[in-house]
Amino acid sequence: MALLLPSRVAIMLLCFFLVSLDRYQEACASAIESSSSFSAALETLQKQIGYDFKSIDLLKQALTHPSYSQENNRALSILGLSSAEAAASLQLLANNADASASSVSSAVADASSLSKCAAAGKRLGLGAIIRVASGTDASTPSVICIALRAVFGAVAVDSGSVDTAAKVFLMVYKSGFGAAVL
Repeated sequence: MALLLPSRVAIMLLCFFLVSLDRYQEACASAIESSSSFSAALETLQKQIGYDFKSIDLLKQALTHPSYSQENNRALSILGLSSAEAAASLQLLANNADASASSVSSAVADASSLSKCAAAGKRLGLGAIIRVASGTDASTPSVICIALRAVFGAVAVDSGSVDTAAKVFLMVYKSGFGAAVL
């Protein structure tokens, strides 16, 4: 009887190991599948914004919420917001050199508004690809807007040019808002 107990334990451990291995393989397959769908989404996004990243890691960082990782989109979103505001100011003044300070200020406020930013991000499908921790809603306007601004910031860093980020901003906003305020 003493020999039966260890062999039963060994069989149970072996069964546990096999079941765990099966679950591990399923989890790995799922991670690979979601990784490939994330990669496909990144490719689609690059086509939509008209910019191909040299460093795809910058785009991944732009789509990473602070709840998900310490390497997130906060700093990139600050640069992206500045790029968007500069682009809006430049666009207005290029079209009307005599524009008043208040109209430039209004254009900047409009370009940086949460509602327009979130609408542009939703059009690009960002809510479906932003990486967030469980319990964080990736479809909220603020999460989408910060990610979109971070994408503009990532373009600036990747290209080494705020001008390139401004061009991407104008293309994204004009494609969705027609003649808009910009």
